[in-house]
Amino acid sequence: MQLVQIVEPTKTTVTLIEAKAFLRVLSEDDDALITDIIDSAQEHTQDILNRQLERATYELYADDFISKLPKNPISSVDKIEYMNSQGDYVELDSSSYYIYEKNGLSYIDYYIIPSAKAHQKAIKITFTCGYSKVPSPIKSYMRVKIATYYEHREEYVIGVNISTFNNDFINNLIKSYRVRP
Repeated sequence: MQLVQIVEPTKTTVTLIEAKAFLRVLSEDDDALITDIIDSAQEHTQDILNRQLERATYELYADDFISKLPKNPISSVDKIEYMNSQGDYVELDSSSYYIYEKNGLSYIDYYIIPSAKAHQKAIKITFTCGYSKVPSPIKSYMRVKIATYYEHREEYVIGVNISTFNNDFINNLIKSYRVRP
């Protein structure tokens, strides 16, 4: 199975303006650094949750008709194609399958499964996923991670007592959104 992002998100979950307000940064000197930290925090959060936060479009290639989609939440399945015996992709009629969600995961159930060529990319599913509005607990988690990365840029701090700010509370903010792979 191969997953390829073909349309990137057009925005980030936490904007530069939101991050700077949370960090209480007024100057523009660290804008590039904060933007990089936002991107890192977004990737980190998506990896932990196994979810796509902002809308993006993917192509999923598989050797057989799969039922479970790897990215969630699903906004739409744009098309499902299969490789015929000549090696050309043929679009599967949308009335021959349906999409449903169960326990935070999206699935495809097929009414009709045509025979596809034996190939590692025999099936191509194009879908869009991501939240229409990212839940507030996820945004709050990201803001804390951004602030932590910004304030503590070094891996080690020597000669200083370090304490965590109720780390369980921060991690529990996103616990209910996590999808187990």
